[in-house]
Amino acid sequence: VRPHLDDKILTSWNGLMISAFAKGAQVLGDAQYLNAARRAADFILSTLYDGEILLRRFREGEAAIPGFLDDYAFFAQALLDLYEACFELRYLRTAIELTDKMLDRFRDPADGGFFSTSEGDESLVMRMKEDYDGAEPSGNSIAALNLLRLSRITGNEQYRQEAERTLNAFGTRLTTAPTGVPQMMVAAQYSMSAPKQIVLVGDEPGLFLAEIHKRFLPDYTVIVAGGDETGAFLPAVREMTAIDGKTTAYVCENFACQLPTASVEKLIELLQ
Repeated sequence: VRPHLDDKILTSWNGLMISAFAKGAQVLGDAQYLNAARRAADFILSTLYDGEILLRRFREGEAAIPGFLDDYAFFAQALLDLYEACFELRYLRTAIELTDKMLDRFRDPADGGFFSTSEGDESLVMRMKEDYDGAEPSGNSIAALNLLRLSRITGNEQYRQEAERTLNAFGTRLTTAPTGVPQMMVAAQYSMSAPKQIVLVGDEPGLFLAEIHKRFLPDYTVIVAGGDETGAFLPAVREMTAIDGKTTAYVCENFACQLPTASVEKLIELLQ
């Protein structure tokens, strides 16, 4: 007898896949990877998200089951990674929107961290907090890293505070059994690094981005500022302008920037 085919589409697993394709597009400059990430993200946004609730699975034309923590965290991470691959503000906006909903539905206000399920599910005896980063990362680990990344992009201090509360909630685990929580260790290390940003202003950032993506720069946030829309959404870049109409790079640490440069060679020096 032919075995059944597991043909459901899961939001959380697709989130991990979108991140992989988005990062592949950044590093390899492969448009196929970027298109695959976009198509998958846009499918979830149009089919499994109504602007209020993110659903967990799609099969045979039916979207169902309110999302769990890992659906919100993994898909928000995917949208952040996709933003850093194509710099379309709609993906960043939705990542922020989903993160705010994640805080509302899964946050433990008493002890920090996030429950795997939202409040009000009467079928559950208790709400669990997962922390094990095994075949896939835990929702708490990705949630903490998302919050830290967003705090550095938007300047929202609440995101950083919630990330710190999450890391503190799992502090014993981090110190006694760190091999079980490697993704949370990534978040912990990121939280201890100095905030670093690369802001590109101008219409043709391609050469700058190619040099940035040649390097492993896990502590950096990359933003492409174009037009009034970006400035309205991200106030920190409002005063950054292009030099003589040329694409210009601002390399910043602890929110203090080096002199801007329109030279790719100078950017390479600053990154080194």
